[in-house]
Amino acid sequence: MRARGAAALAALLALAGCDSGQLKEPSLPPPHLISGPIDLPAACSTRPQAPDHPGEPSLAVDPGDPRELVAAWQENRSPDDVGIVVAVSHDGGTSWTRAALPSVLACTGGLYVHAGDPWVSIGRDGVVYVSALVVRPRTAAGTTRDIVVSISRDHGATWERPAVVESATMPPSFPDKETILADPRRPGYGYVVWAEYGATASSVSPVDQVVFARTTDAGRTWSKPAPIYSGQDEAQQNQLLMTAGGVLLDVFVEGSSLPSTPHPPPLPVKIRVLRSTDQGQSWSAPVDAANFTYTNAVDPGSGAQLRFFGQDIVATAAGNAVYVAWFENHADFSTILVARSEDAGRHWRPAQVVVRQKPEAFLPTLAVAGDATVGMLWFDVRHFVSGSSRLDTDVWFSTSRDRGAHWVHRHAAGPFDLRTAPRGNLGPFIGDYMGVVGLPDGFGAVFVQARPQSRNGPTDVFFSRITGSS
Repeated sequence: MRARGAAALAALLALAGCDSGQLKEPSLPPPHLISGPIDLPAACSTRPQAPDHPGEPSLAVDPGDPRELVAAWQENRSPDDVGIVVAVSHDGGTSWTRAALPSVLACTGGLYVHAGDPWVSIGRDGVVYVSALVVRPRTAAGTTRDIVVSISRDHGATWERPAVVESATMPPSFPDKETILADPRRPGYGYVVWAEYGATASSVSPVDQVVFARTTDAGRTWSKPAPIYSGQDEAQQNQLLMTAGGVLLDVFVEGSSLPSTPHPPPLPVKIRVLRSTDQGQSWSAPVDAANFTYTNAVDPGSGAQLRFFGQDIVATAAGNAVYVAWFENHADFSTILVARSEDAGRHWRPAQVVVRQKPEAFLPTLAVAGDATVGMLWFDVRHFVSGSSRLDTDVWFSTSRDRGAHWVHRHAAGPFDLRTAPRGNLGPFIGDYMGVVGLPDGFGAVFVQARPQSRNGPTDVFFSRITGSS
């Protein structure tokens, strides 16, 4: 009886594993803290300082030297006198130096009162690009938002004054969620893409267009912004990728007025891809990569909004393979899925399940290592206890060595109490994205945790160096 019972149990476990291609492995080594106090100009110290509130980190690696890493995140404390923080490592993530990105906010010599949506990329020539969405002081004409790019030509030691790529005033325009890509094949080439909405003085249209600009002289000048896609719906979370064959891709999610409230009705959306074979001078019609149901994450204890939406897709490329990932949170299960193209985004295979479980899972972030292993960072609330005052949230890292068919999950960090993160009008905020890069022998990841893991305030940024043997 015991032998038959053990065999039956083994069969059940094997069947459960086959259901989503999942295996279990031990935890990764603990991450280390990379956010914390920074030196600010004297002009920034005239007001009382609130605790640090870092969020929404981006990470880039120098394609010519994997020891050179640059992270950027937005500092959300009030009053906003820091803007964007940049952290630099010259030893593969063992040690870091950090500073406020200069000449952005007023007390650092800039024009702006708020900065967010940081994105960092490094070219093959070592030039570092940091883009951000920044806000000017309000005037009688309205509120002006700029897309700006700061450049470092010495591995982050010094930074040039940010170049304004786009300047738009509400009304009539509202730019949002820019990302940047330094061309990994052509030194001096870089590309920026963002969503731009029509707006009145009090509201923003649910329909937008995708706008693009590029540099061919390493950020000294930028082309006039031009729309590359104008649909009849909302196109968001644009991300730029470059394939080995030199095809430039813009990956985004599109749906009808993407909602930002708890428990939205079932909303079919698409992940779509625009392709350019001439460095962004012309673009294809959109290719459909995946269809899914847009959902929002909610606090499993209170039912309140969590700031994790179906639009939080992610994309990465390696060689001519392209991967996209997204999450769905349903009443009886949560899932994270990955779809793959083998021909630079022309055709797409059916999605593979990475995670399928009862507790909510959200905010995947993808990268590909030098040996073609696919890595994914994500969060879930499996350790939440009903009735608890804490919303225990964990960070996980999953790897696939067979192009996404099967995945190994390892605990990366946590738990932390998501309810202690700074609150916005859409729930606790740690960011709409995290940062993961592929390295020759593994991955680098930056992510946010709240208390009790954070040390300098409600949130902190952490770095993990992940190898195949970690």
